[in-house]
Amino acid sequence: MPTETRDRLISAAWECVRRSGPAGATSRAITNAADANLGAITYHFGSKDALLAVAVGAAIEALVEPALDALRDETLDPAGRLLEAVARLQRAYGESADEAPAYLEVLIDSRRNPELQARVGEVFARMRTVLTTVIADLRGRHALPEWIEPAAMAGLLLAVAQGVVLQTTIDGAGPSSPAMADQFARLLLASQAV
Repeated sequence: MPTETRDRLISAAWECVRRSGPAGATSRAITNAADANLGAITYHFGSKDALLAVAVGAAIEALVEPALDALRDETLDPAGRLLEAVARLQRAYGESADEAPAYLEVLIDSRRNPELQARVGEVFARMRTVLTTVIADLRGRHALPEWIEPAAMAGLLLAVAQGVVLQTTIDGAGPSSPAMADQFARLLLASQAV
């Protein structure tokens, strides 16, 4: 029963963030949605900020895990892994497009909430590490030029992914996020030919 309450609080916290943004995810709103008492947040997480960090981290991990799985897929060549990861990430963004505004608010709000910032930072560090490894592999196989610095390019890829989410949220009539992400990945891979 305690883990059931904990799980309900995590789900309710993300739902409140999704619906009303981080500011609207009050302790009362979360516990009402979870059908739990106010003390349950403190009991299970210590604070509302800690609960939000867990909920947001879980939501972001669920979003990016298929892309990370593609990056680790040894059955694909490194270029194929990169393209498949981009495709999976964009598919995940497409399936959760209604969550994009909350996702962007969370990224901004994480600068004001140390626990949330640490949790979001952990997820992004994990993604950056996997990307850095794949990019180094691509460079080592001469699929990317030697001037590419794997860690910096991994950071750039994450920044582009966030920018694509922002762009498609603001400009719904513009090119789709899968089209833009595919173009960027192909541009990166084509840089070796230049």
